[in-house]
Amino acid sequence: MPELTDVLIVAHTHWDREWYQTADRFRQRLVALVDELLDDPPAPNESFLLDGQAVLLDDYLAVRPERAAELSALLRDGRLEAGPWYVLADELIPGGEALVRNLSAGRAAVRRLRGEPPPVLYCPDSFGHPAVLPDLAVGFGCDVVVLWRGYGGTRWPAGDSARWRSASGAEVLLSHLPPDGYEFGSALPVASSDAGLRWTRLAAILAPRAVTGAALLLSGADHHARQRSLRAAVAALADSAAPVRVRTTSLRGAAAALVAAARGIELPLVEGELRDSYGYTWTLQGTLAARAAQKRRNARVERLFVRDVEPWIAQLPAGATDRTRALLHAAWRTLLLAHPHDTLCGTSIDEVAAAMEFRLASAEEQATGLRDDALQVRIGHDRDRARAAGAPWRPVVVLRNPVARARGGVAEFTLTATIADVAVGPGSAARQGVAKRIPPWRVDGVPLQLLSRRERVALTESPRAYPDADRVVEVRALGWIDRLPGYGVATRAQRKGPTSAPPHPVTAGGGRIDNGLLRCEVDGQGKIRLFDLATNRVVDDVVALEQARDAGDLYTPAVREPLLAPVVRRVRLVHDGPLRGEIAVEYDLRSPDGRRGGRCSVAVQLDAGLFALRIAIDGENLAADHRLRVRIATGVADATTLADAAFHPVVRAPHDIPLDDARMERMVPTAPLHRWVARFGRSVGATVISDGLAEYESLASGAGAVTLLRAVGQLSRHDLPERPGHAGWPAETPAAQSFGPFSARFALALHGPDSPAQRDAIERLTDDVLLPIVGETLRSNLADPMEHDGIELDGDGLVFSAAAPAQRLGWIVLRCVNRRATPGRGHWTLARPIDEAVRARLDETPTGIAEVNGRTVSFDAAPYEIVTLLVR
Repeated sequence: MPELTDVLIVAHTHWDREWYQTADRFRQRLVALVDELLDDPPAPNESFLLDGQAVLLDDYLAVRPERAAELSALLRDGRLEAGPWYVLADELIPGGEALVRNLSAGRAAVRRLRGEPPPVLYCPDSFGHPAVLPDLAVGFGCDVVVLWRGYGGTRWPAGDSARWRSASGAEVLLSHLPPDGYEFGSALPVASSDAGLRWTRLAAILAPRAVTGAALLLSGADHHARQRSLRAAVAALADSAAPVRVRTTSLRGAAAALVAAARGIELPLVEGELRDSYGYTWTLQGTLAARAAQKRRNARVERLFVRDVEPWIAQLPAGATDRTRALLHAAWRTLLLAHPHDTLCGTSIDEVAAAMEFRLASAEEQATGLRDDALQVRIGHDRDRARAAGAPWRPVVVLRNPVARARGGVAEFTLTATIADVAVGPGSAARQGVAKRIPPWRVDGVPLQLLSRRERVALTESPRAYPDADRVVEVRALGWIDRLPGYGVATRAQRKGPTSAPPHPVTAGGGRIDNGLLRCEVDGQGKIRLFDLATNRVVDDVVALEQARDAGDLYTPAVREPLLAPVVRRVRLVHDGPLRGEIAVEYDLRSPDGRRGGRCSVAVQLDAGLFALRIAIDGENLAADHRLRVRIATGVADATTLADAAFHPVVRAPHDIPLDDARMERMVPTAPLHRWVARFGRSVGATVISDGLAEYESLASGAGAVTLLRAVGQLSRHDLPERPGHAGWPAETPAAQSFGPFSARFALALHGPDSPAQRDAIERLTDDVLLPIVGETLRSNLADPMEHDGIELDGDGLVFSAAAPAQRLGWIVLRCVNRRATPGRGHWTLARPIDEAVRARLDETPTGIAEVNGRTVSFDAAPYEIVTLLVR
């Protein structure tokens, strides 16, 4: 290993936007910090890093817009740095597209002020890193990743530098921070005697790790303003360190120096996820179930944006107007503000969690409005004319297929019918409409099964009139759709009946439900058994609840003795087909003191034509200090675990942590859960699909245990054997006890062993479970029924990732992932002719021409490649 020759000091602040205080309070400190930097700017050869995230610029200018020009000048000169991230997010919980949007929004925020982010994927405090991070770095022109947690210790190569390679072959220089992380170089002394002592301590850590001879030293800490007398302190340190060269630089400058120092040196190669820094520094992998309901809601909103909003906007003329694109970006920024690691991880005070809940609700409302507007444009609905017409309305059901392939199956309907006019304003008491008889529920050519009913007031709006208010009856229903194009939309008259019965109708009775593919039996004690009717495979005790006391905090679970098993109150048949059969098992939960701790309903469902058992869980938690999990059996013991993750699934196995390393922090056996986790044996396999909860554990029995909630009341405790010492500033968090309602949705699929074709089938099934065809009544329709093609992706092993408006007006982004180890050939087909298409990086920098033929663009995909196309 080369001797240490250079120490590169980067002055910075680590800015948790919200944590043990709210974003509003921390912003007050941020404004003072940035004001000081503008009043006394770094010298032309100096720089200060605003933690690699551009949201701090927006936060500052929201209070001090009059200083935008000064801020812009320093960013332009590189004397201040921000980005490439918009927020320093948790990297293991968000999906891949959310990470891309984060980097895009960060770069845009810096460029609005005429700056340029440093070409460094700066991740100083994330609680682990996805295997795909090198692809993200290369895709945004970054050749260095700086990180801390998740890497280091006896199971990794020694030293501060390595090559990190993704499955696609994308490779970056990994610069790993010392055990004390981003604050190792904070508060440098000015006195020469103190500087000598400090250098001795610094060199003892930096020198043995300096693989290239150059070491990065970050000077700053949490919410710290720039150190006073930093120049003098660096000069004193440089005198003490001679002949080692010590100098301050920007993050951009440090990256260039690190890349140059690594040139010609054979660095160790690292691959896969980085979720293990046990014995080196706290990994904090136990945050995946803290405030679990918020993580689930975030996943559902992310899926709404990526799969059921952006593709409809992308199909608007010219890929959407400036206004629509601006509204979409604003909605994404709202969602991204829920992604900082202390926020999304749930490791903050209750006020921060409440702010996150508001952002998620706001982002969902913005996204839903954008989707509905785009769909109405797609079907040619004129709101002005419809509002003025009133009586000639011809209600239709607007069907949409939110996946990029043609398909049919059971669709989810929300049907409404007007029963009375509602008058508003002076004198309206005497003008209320008389209730009408509810018409029969029918949709042209669609067999229906009604699930539930309610009444509400519905508004029909237009840009130039007050809303028209009606009392309506609304039903949730299921319907059978034979076929709808990928990202296609159709309208069906809400007046006729079905023309055919669904295939594989569901039958129910006698404690069983059966769709001709699977049969599920539930006995009087709530035991659930699943049969694969084609293979005669049987799985017993399919679903079970388990509770244990949890003495931990929001960072680390401390699971203790099991609690009394939930008590079955009753088993009942809820729906008897023909499109869905459902049996519910209702439980009483127990609290740690043995009292009633709440209730929970576990409903198993079979849908016509679906080769999976749906599982719906709804309950109410009344108990504190415990963990509640659902255990879903697969019958595949001693198997390989393959888990969905950002862009690519990953194979996971338990870490083998030496006892000495576990004294600092015990290994957490759970792992991040995205949409699915599969178990593969030699001859069989099974997959559990989840709609958003973020933590699972693969058990030796073959079952997957998913955490429904982890109820704790402290942000941080110092007395946990699992992690001795405070991981954060202590604070009571009563809302984190998760009192009140909780929900989850899963599906279990039984299938064959691992193969490329089986993985493709898992992806298709996951879309069918999480993204069903949807139908909603448009009461104010004036047009005849219609059907429009949309966006379709073809190619073995290719998985849809995004279809969205591009940064360049008039263009759209089409992105897919080749999940196979072999090259592939793919085709996107659109509803309109394509004028031009180019290949691009993730940041939309063009890299070459793509092949266009009419409405189709074709492309080659290298093994595991993330393929981005720009289409006009």
